[in-house]
Amino acid sequence: MKVNIKLKKVLDLLKKKPAILAIVIICNSSAIAQVDIGYKLGGVSTNVRGNPNFSDKNRISYQLGLYLNLDPLPFLSLQTEVLYNRTRVQNIVAFDGLKTGMKGMGYWSVPVLFQVNPLPFLRIGAGPQWNFHTNRYKYRIDENQQAFKNFMSLALDAEVKVSGSTRLYIRMNKGIERFENIADGKNGKINRWEFGIQRSLMKK
Repeated sequence: MKVNIKLKKVLDLLKKKPAILAIVIICNSSAIAQVDIGYKLGGVSTNVRGNPNFSDKNRISYQLGLYLNLDPLPFLSLQTEVLYNRTRVQNIVAFDGLKTGMKGMGYWSVPVLFQVNPLPFLRIGAGPQWNFHTNRYKYRIDENQQAFKNFMSLALDAEVKVSGSTRLYIRMNKGIERFENIADGKNGKINRWEFGIQRSLMKK
């Protein structure tokens, strides 16, 4: 019983502090891994599922950020990132203090991806992603309630190597937690398709 309680506390801590998970994994892997650092720039297609009070149309925006990749084995790698994702959603029903219309928001996203290399030029990965709202105080339902919040998602990723330092990527990011605080009995989740270029700062 005590073991289960301690395990639950550890899991809750990792959920609230994803950086701890990334640091632990990196520290345990960096001694034997090849390290690569670079930047990412691309587009994002966002839609909302699970809440009919929001439009389900795809909205195009952008993302940019940095990545850290570790290759402990030729066929296995670990990648974590810090990305800024610009996100647009549209509520088509008004709530107290929240008018209808397009809502532009920013998220700092931190994925931890476990990747395999089935081919020399191809990486396929999956892992959790934490999304932190940068301007959640901008939109409110009332004076004390924020309309939007942080949420967790699952990332499925594919990268194709086109040169020694450049890869093209596409990623499906499926929301697994609510992104809104609207008390309407619905569970609105954000889904994103992400695509772009990933370029190393350490390879030619």
